[in-house]
Amino acid sequence: MDQPKLSTLAAAGTIERIIAKPDSGGWVVLIQHKTLAGLHIEPLERQRGGARVFATLDAVARTLRAAGVLEFCVINPRSGEESSDGR
Repeated sequence: MDQPKLSTLAAAGTIERIIAKPDSGGWVVLIQHKTLAGLHIEPLERQRGGARVFATLDAVARTLRAAGVLEFCVINPRSGEESSDGR
């Protein structure tokens, strides 16, 4: 999923959950959203395809905020547990 699509889904209110999880020495973002066929999960992608890897959670928060998303969950890399990050 690219950032313009994320913005559209956020504005439409179809996003159920956003998760930032550790991957490849950084953070990837997974978006769970409603479709006509049910719930669908897809990663936030780079412009040229492939999952976008963020260096920091602050970078994740800035990107999501720019897309109109104010809250996301974080998978704690040490415990595997989720916590909410209301940025």
